Amino acid sequence: MTLSQSAPAPGRLAAADPEPAALPLDAELVTATLAGDGRAFDQIVRLHSARVFNYIHHMTRQAQDAEDLTQQTFIKAYRALDRFDTSRSFIAWLLTIARRTALNHFRDTRHFEEFSEETPDIAATPASDAEHNDRVENLWSEARRLLPPKQYEVLWLRFGEEFSVEETARVLGLTQTHVKILAFRARHRLAKLKNREAS
Repeated sequence: MTLSQSAPAPGRLAAADPEPAALPLDAELVTATLAGDGRAFDQIVRLHSARVFNYIHHMTRQAQDAEDLTQQTFIKAYRALDRFDTSRSFIAWLLTIARRTALNHFRDTRHFEEFSEETPDIAATPASDAEHNDRVENLWSEARRLLPPKQYEVLWLRFGEEFSVEETARVLGLTQTHVKILAFRARHRLAKLKNREAS
């Protein structure tokens, strides 16, 4: 099992569609893996390791920790694959495992900011791509600095990962109402701080 070591480009701020079932390819690969095809799980890792790494990296801000925890996430996913419901989103299931793995690993570690109650990422475009990506990364970094951790995580899942409210709630173990409230508070807080800086 080989995991990607590079973080993907930041996510895009865009409206999320309703929760999809597992993509046909995901469901196919899960079925093939359960039937004993080891190469199928390698393909699952290739397809999803960048997103899992990126999500954990946004939680830990430590590349080496994120790499190790991404590896652990896929090991746990492999062991639990027979419990995956193909009517659900596969990436949401993976990120749920990733989040629990990270929280468990860093529960007693000081440098980890646990996502509790209340921080986003953004998108990219050849000559202006690098500049745009830098600007976007700066925006997410600023949001991470200004927002309580749980609010940041809600925004990242909703707009960085483009998850629906339902998917976001499932990953975080919250109600959909709670997710909506946290997203509203985060956006309101950012707008308020921005207005204060402008005045």
